[in-house]
Parts: sequence; C-alpha cells; structure tokens
Amino acid sequence: MIKAVVFDVGGVLLKMAEQEYRQGIARRMGLAVLPAEYEENVPLLQRGELAEAAFWSRLAGRPVAPDAFDDLWLAHFTEDGAMLALAEELRGMGLRTAILSNTQASHVRLMRGMGFLEGFAPVAFSCEIGRRKPEAVAFQWVLERLGLRVPEVAYVDDMPEYVEAAARIGIRGVVHRGNVAQTRQALLAMAGSPAVPRGDPP
Repeated sequence: MIKAVVFDVGGVLLKMAEQEYRQGIARRMGLAVLPAEYEENVPLLQRGELAEAAFWSRLAGRPVAPDAFDDLWLAHFTEDGAMLALAEELRGMGLRTAILSNTQASHVRLMRGMGFLEGFAPVAFSCEIGRRKPEAVAFQWVLERLGLRVPEVAYVDDMPEYVEAAARIGIRGVVHRGNVAQTRQALLAMAGSPAVPRGDPP
C-alpha cells in the first residue's frame, strides 16, 4: 500500500488555461503569438537556468519587469478546491502529500502567495531543484526526501507522459483527466481504503 502521494500542480491542484495565458502574454508584448524561441527555452526557464526578466525583455525588444505577467497568471491558474480537498483527505488518512512540478521562478512566487502549498512536503519545483519531468532524477529527488520505497509512493499528473516516466522507475501513477472522483477512487485503492463517495466542494 502507498504511504505518500506526489501531485503535479498545473492541471491537477490548480485549474489552468495555459493557452489563454500565453496568448495574453503575447498580446501584452505586442505580438500575435509567442515566438518559437519561447517554447525552445521553456526547459531552461523550468530548470532555473535562464533569468526570466532578461528573457522576456529580449523577446519583447524592450525592458520587461519581473512581475509584468503576474495578473495574467493568477487569472488563468486557479485553485481546484476538490483536488485540494482530496489531498487533505489523504493526509487525514495518514498519507503524506508532496509536490513535483515543472515551473519557473515567477510562478513559484505566485503559488507561494496563494497559500495552497501548506501540508505538502517536500515541495519540488523544477526551477529550484534543477531537474524537471520526465527526467528520472526529478522523481528520485522527491523519493529521497520522502524516505520511502518506490512501491510506497503514487504520482498524479494530467500529462500521461509524466505518469509513464514515473512508472519507468516503479512509481504507480494516476493520470488526472479532470474527474476528481476517478482520481480519488484510484488513490484510495492504492492506499487500501474503500472509496466511500463524498461531496466535492465547488
């Protein structure tokens, strides 16, 4: 049985509108769409190897403040109350909850300000640990800090390829497709607990 569940953030603990967010950034920069250079540099941003303000300034051709897009991010990434309630339910059963997320420094700052990270440990943000999914070392970083054996940990992500990456090192995974009841049922089964229905918060 599992003793801990590691959650992704965007698309799992937070509802997200990624494309709308990117479109908003492009419009604010006076562009029709974000250039290919943005996508090419996402891995560097998410490993913390590229300074965000300098990168955005280069794309825009003018100085861009570090908080220039904060309002856009907060408008398009919002807490999923039902998933956060599930994490709390799991903690109430004695399971530990952790986070592993590919993200960049400005988003980490905003997430910490939102307050939903309480109760998750460790909290592994790729830009802070210098590793990102689907690299095996990203999952291993979390495993080492949990101090648990691989079969004792489950992983939840909305990206099937990341769940598959976790599975390659033996971590059981759940692809979250927006259905909280299904994700809850799968996790409770791994924890050896009956999936008693509960009402989800709005």
